[in-house]
Amino acid sequence: GRVFVIVQWNGNTGNPNGRVFVIDEVDTDILGKVHGGATISSLAFCQNDENEDGKGTLFSAGWDDHLRITRGTHCIDKLPLEAQPNALSTGTALTVVMTVEGLLLVQHRKIISQLFRLPYRATAICLSRDDATLYIGGDDGNIYVYSVHSSDAVNPLVETHVLRQSHGQPVQSLRLSNDGTKLASSDVRDVCIHSTDDYSPIVSKGRWCFHTQSIRSLAWSPDDTILASGGNDDDIFLWSWEKKMTRIQYRFAHRGGVTGLE
Repeated sequence: GRVFVIVQWNGNTGNPNGRVFVIDEVDTDILGKVHGGATISSLAFCQNDENEDGKGTLFSAGWDDHLRITRGTHCIDKLPLEAQPNALSTGTALTVVMTVEGLLLVQHRKIISQLFRLPYRATAICLSRDDATLYIGGDDGNIYVYSVHSSDAVNPLVETHVLRQSHGQPVQSLRLSNDGTKLASSDVRDVCIHSTDDYSPIVSKGRWCFHTQSIRSLAWSPDDTILASGGNDDDIFLWSWEKKMTRIQYRFAHRGGVTGLE
């Protein structure tokens, strides 16, 4: 279903702190529709974004073609986008917005780059924790690697490598391991892992291929030994890259498909 509201939760107690409300905007139905009733397509949390209380900043992208900025339970600002956003990815101080027309870089509550257009259709993005490397999945099954130059508004991304045909279908999700040494990726069937050192495959396509629909989310365990994948088939799989033949399946884990894991 369509998502209109954002709820902040207490990570220690598991209880909700409350819905996010927009500052200085009239909420006629008092439902807390952060994007004015438009569908919220993606959320991303940036830990270091000049927030004085040190609690970080939540970015939300919606089909109203705006990037909303939230601290606590208050949406304090919005940035107009040139095209409809599909995904967000954050590092430490930088956020990348993937739109249907290209990419935008956001830092300190400002858009700091021109719209960066790509010669292919981007379907997934993942920014490294140090804000230095951006991984982009394409509808051609390739994964593109870019170095990030946030000080260059015109050409902020420089292509450094391409993992060609790493997938046989459009890439649906990308996720870096916590230590940054492994890149997980998925499509409509396969889950793959590549080394970020030399981009050699750790798990190639055709091996972890037990989902039956698009795999929209990936998440690493804190020690990076287990990778979880969630798909539109309602299933969650747990994979061990050290024991590649081992997997655990949670069937029908979430009705309507699994769209997020952490």
